[in-house]
Amino acid sequence: MKKIVFLFITLMGTTLFCNSLAKLESFESDFKQIITNDQNSKIIYKGKLYAKKDKNLALWIYTSPIDKKIYYSEGKVVIVEPELEQAIFAKLDKVPNILSLLKKAKKVSKDTYITTFNNTNYKITLKNKLIEKITYKDELQNRVTILFLNQKINKPISKERFVYKIPQEYDILNQK
Repeated sequence: MKKIVFLFITLMGTTLFCNSLAKLESFESDFKQIITNDQNSKIIYKGKLYAKKDKNLALWIYTSPIDKKIYYSEGKVVIVEPELEQAIFAKLDKVPNILSLLKKAKKVSKDTYITTFNNTNYKITLKNKLIEKITYKDELQNRVTILFLNQKINKPISKERFVYKIPQEYDILNQK
């Protein structure tokens, strides 16, 4: 699950392969993340994504079926999990970085791009010059689809939105 989330955290900190997205300064979107296993059993996560190109900031707020916030800032990730009363600090050096993925993406049709990281193929689909969805198979062979809905491009987003707050009673975990 963490690899799935980390993959797209840096979504906005890049020069994107589509001219209309190259001038992207901020991005706000609802998202639906669908994970389907080999028996066609699905789990669906929903939430909201905020991202700013300035300082490469992103915040994923998961609201269903769990509450979780994932903050990304300049190579550092902080995952705040209220249900577990914990915060996890991690680096993105061992997970796919969307910056390199998008730079290497090859156009395969009008609105479809393909790229690879660590032997995983990622398909990026555009609709009306915006990223509509990203699909791939994870290391457990689950089919993963992340849909972006109600997108807002280049609208002001306060820097304070990207400041994480960890309650004092939470356990702090550091991942290497």
